[in-house]
Amino acid sequence: MTDKRWVAIGLLLMLGCGATQVAAESREQRQTTWEGLAVVVGHTVRIVMPDGAHIEGKATGVEVDALAMEIQKTTNKTTYPKGKFLVPRATLKAVDIERPTGHWRVVGVAVGGGVGAVLAVLAVNLRGFHTRNPVEAALITGAVAVPVGGYLLGRRADRRTITYVIAQ
Repeated sequence: MTDKRWVAIGLLLMLGCGATQVAAESREQRQTTWEGLAVVVGHTVRIVMPDGAHIEGKATGVEVDALAMEIQKTTNKTTYPKGKFLVPRATLKAVDIERPTGHWRVVGVAVGGGVGAVLAVLAVNLRGFHTRNPVEAALITGAVAVPVGGYLLGRRADRRTITYVIAQ
């Protein structure tokens, strides 16, 4: 019984150590001209305004002197209310868009499912499902929680933010 406990603890520690590296968000920065900013049209964008307020919404068009967008989230509702808004060209320095991938979610669920299956087998081999052994309860909980945690870590790692810096 002691050997099984150490195997379970070792598996959980290995998963926990790898989780911090998988959970790092990917950030990329690209230079663009005002005309090249058309790549963000149709995407949800995040912009930091000169007064420090953050606005988020769908970019609807690039005009000669402004970026047209539909604000959906804002940190300053009086200055930047929800709805149509033109971000002046003179104040716009950078635009963030998020382009998620699906790779790490698949990896997280696969690894978490494998570890969860091992924990479930250890729990069943411990004495069956009808005992009140705390180690068995921990193994069963881990068998359910580890795949869910793998998915959540994978979802976070799939976040890929691209910052378009506008050359003036």
